[in-house]
Amino acid sequence: MSINIKGAANKATQSTSSKPSGSAKSNAGGSSAKSKGSKQATPDSINLTDTASRLQQIEQSLNDIPIVDSAQVDSISQSIEDGQYQINNEKVADRIIKAETNIHKSKRSP
Repeated sequence: MSINIKGAANKATQSTSSKPSGSAKSNAGGSSAKSKGSKQATPDSINLTDTASRLQQIEQSLNDIPIVDSAQVDSISQSIEDGQYQINNEKVADRIIKAETNIHKSKRSP
């Protein structure tokens, strides 16, 4: 069976094929058009809605956004090199305690 998907954001048709499953029942006589394979299967097709196409475009746009803010990393790296980056020990400790508390709470919840 082949599947054609039309209306994708890139307007390309995607096609996949798979072998027929072994769960198809044959008739008692053992002869049918499907079991002999004399008929060619028609492809199934799906037309995506405008919303689905738009969601595909948005997903691609999100994938293109870098995970790391390089400008901020460069700024902090420069501050460290210059010896001007200051670590707020109390803030770090508070966040560690908060994270541990959240982990402990999540383990107790069903």
